[in-house]
Amino acid sequence: MVYKLNKTDLKIIYSLKNDVRQTITQIAETAGISRPTVIHRLNRLIHEGIIRFDVGVNIKRLGFHVACVGLEVKGIEHKRALEEKLSKCPRILMLTCPSEKANLSMYLFGEDIETLRSVIERLREFSNTEIVYMFHSEPPIYPKAFSMNLYPKKSSRAPCGRKCEECYNYQHNLCVGCPAVKAYKGQL
Repeated sequence: MVYKLNKTDLKIIYSLKNDVRQTITQIAETAGISRPTVIHRLNRLIHEGIIRFDVGVNIKRLGFHVACVGLEVKGIEHKRALEEKLSKCPRILMLTCPSEKANLSMYLFGEDIETLRSVIERLREFSNTEIVYMFHSEPPIYPKAFSMNLYPKKSSRAPCGRKCEECYNYQHNLCVGCPAVKAYKGQL
């Protein structure tokens, strides 16, 4: 079922976009509607999965580098397995399924250009996967912040199953490692 936003929904979302820390009363005043209406609509928008409250990290302020990479993954099973792995990766900012030759596209970050290159090169190691395009970029102009997979409790293995200590690029200081592992040398 497709959810259609009405003017009241848009007013609430607009109000929250300006400052998500507002009280219900402040949202009601900004949107020009009653508090019970805000509560009802807000609960519905959350329940329907239209909005969620999340913290974004400003990667530009952290000095991170970014890239857009398109992959062609052969076989639906391989594609689904790779989607599952990449969705847990702390470096992936966005993962999409374009309708072109690349059937998986991602926006990812690295703390420095060497780490970013290392991460991209590691994508070649996935079976039945080929890099179709790759664009390095300055950090994004908009949005300024991204929801990220953060791992305050570090593990010995990355979410993809790899150990940074066994990686040539990590051993030779060409990569700071995965932000999810104990051996990570970056600022996350």
